[in-house]
Amino acid sequence: MKITTRSRASIALAFGLSATLPTSVSPQAVAQKENHTPAVLSPQELFKRISPSVFVVEVLDEKGSLVATGSAVAVASDQVVTNKHVIDAGATFRIKQGSRTWPAAVAYVDPDHDLGRLMAEGLKAPALPVRLSSVLTVGERVYSIGAPEGLELTISEGLISGLREFEQVRLIQTSAAISHGSSGGGLFDAKGQLVGITTFFLKDGQNLNFALPGEWVRAVASHRASSAEKNKVATPASQVLSLFQLGVQMIEAAEFEKAVHAFREVVRLKPGESAAWDNLGFAYDELQQYDKALSSYQEAIRLKPDFAEAWSNLGVTYYNLQQYDKALPAYLEAIRLKPDYAGAWSNLAITYSVLHQPDKAIPAYKEAIRLKPDLAVVWYNLGKVYHELNQYDKAISADQEAIRLNPDYASAWYNLGIAYGALHEYEKAISAYQEAIRLKPDHASAWSNLGRVYAELNQYEKALPAYQEAVRLKPDNVDAWYILGALYSAQGDRSRVMTVYEKLKTLNQNEADKFFREVVLP
Repeated sequence: MKITTRSRASIALAFGLSATLPTSVSPQAVAQKENHTPAVLSPQELFKRISPSVFVVEVLDEKGSLVATGSAVAVASDQVVTNKHVIDAGATFRIKQGSRTWPAAVAYVDPDHDLGRLMAEGLKAPALPVRLSSVLTVGERVYSIGAPEGLELTISEGLISGLREFEQVRLIQTSAAISHGSSGGGLFDAKGQLVGITTFFLKDGQNLNFALPGEWVRAVASHRASSAEKNKVATPASQVLSLFQLGVQMIEAAEFEKAVHAFREVVRLKPGESAAWDNLGFAYDELQQYDKALSSYQEAIRLKPDFAEAWSNLGVTYYNLQQYDKALPAYLEAIRLKPDYAGAWSNLAITYSVLHQPDKAIPAYKEAIRLKPDLAVVWYNLGKVYHELNQYDKAISADQEAIRLNPDYASAWYNLGIAYGALHEYEKAISAYQEAIRLKPDHASAWSNLGRVYAELNQYEKALPAYQEAVRLKPDNVDAWYILGALYSAQGDRSRVMTVYEKLKTLNQNEADKFFREVVLP
C-alpha cells in the first residue's frame, strides 16, 4: 500500500474495487519528545534569530583571487561548519557577513562526510543548537538559509521529504530549495534548531540536494583541531556517500536502472552498508527483478537482523511474487521489531485481504490507522474490505474519511458510489459517481455504474449517454454493451440494437445469443 512517496502500482482485488499494493519504505524513526525546546517561530522571526549565525565562505587561490563561494553555519563563537567540497579548491579563506569580513583557516576536515570546520579569529557568532536526525520526522516544516552565489542570505521554506538511513544516521531530503552557493548553509526546524548542513553538488549530471545530519555536524564541531593539510582527494567513504545520495535521487526520479548502478557501486565499496542493500532491493523490485530484490533484502537483514524496514520490503517482494505464505511472516517480523510501523501493518492487512481473511485484515488496517490516521489510502483499503463483506455503512464511513483526507481521490468516490447504490441511496450514488468522473473523466466503470443508477431510476435519457461513454472508453465491456442495446430497444432504435448485437458476437457469443433472445426477438 502507499505509505510514503515511494509508490507501487495498484491492482484490482475483487468486486470491481481497486486496491493499492504494499510499498517499500525508506527507513524512518519515530519522533521522540524533546524537552525544553524553544517555541515555534514565524519565518520572519526565525530568519532574524538565525541569520547572525550564517555566513558566506569565500575561497581564494594562492594568488588571493576568489575561486569559489559557499555558505557556513556557526558551531562556536569563532568557528563555522561548511561542506568540504566548498573549500577544496582554496589556499586561503574568508568568512563574510554583510560588509564585515574575517580571515579563516581550516581547523578540521571530515573527508568521509563532506564536512569541514573553519576557524575565524575575531569572529563572535552565536552558536546554534543542533538537532539529531534520530528525532526528525518526514513532513516537518524546515527552512534552508544560505548565500547562493555569494549573495546576501536567503531563506527558503519546505518540508522534510525523506529520511534515508546511512551509517547509523539518516540523510535528510527536503523540498526547501538548495542552490549552488548554498552548500554549507543550514537547514533549520521551525524552532530555529540546526537540523543539518545543506549540500548541493553535481554527480553524473544530477543535482544532489540533501542535508547532512546533525550527528555529523556535532562530531565535526567537537573534533580537536588538526594542523594537517585537509584531504583534497575523495576517500572511498566520500565516494560511497555521494553514490548513495545519487541512488536515492534516482529512486525519487523513478530512474531505477541508474539507482541499481549507484547502489551496486555502494555495496562494492562498502559491502556492510545494510541501508544500501535495502535500497538496491527496492530498485530491483521496481524493475520486477524479484530474485535480485530478494537477495538484496536478505543481505540487508543478514547485516542488520533488526532492520524492520528491510523485513517489510522483503514481504513486498514476496507479495509481488504471490508468495503470500512468505510475505506474511516477513511483515510480522517487521512489526515485532517495530510495533508502531504503520506501513508494515497496512501491508500485512493487504496480504490478509488477498487471502480472503477479512477477520485478520480489518484489525490490521485499524492498527495502521491508529498509528497513522491521516493516510487516505489505508482508510480506502479498509473500506474495500467492508465492501467485500457487504457492510456498506462501514464502507461508506471509511470511504468518506479517505475523501476527507484526499478530496481528489477518484477511486474512493467511485467506491462510495457503489456503497450508496447498494443501499439504494441513488441520488447520493449519482453525486459520488459524477465526482469520480469529474476527477477522472476516463473512468469507464464510473460511467457504466452511473448509467446503471439512472436506469434504476427509469431516467433512460440520462442512462443512455452514460453507457455510450462507458463503451467508448472500454469497447470490450460486454455488460455495458448489453444494457446499451436494451436502452436502444426501449427507444425503438432497431438499427442500433442490431449494431450492438453484431458487436456482442465479436466479444462473447454466449452473451450475444442471450441478447438475441431477450432483446432482439421481442
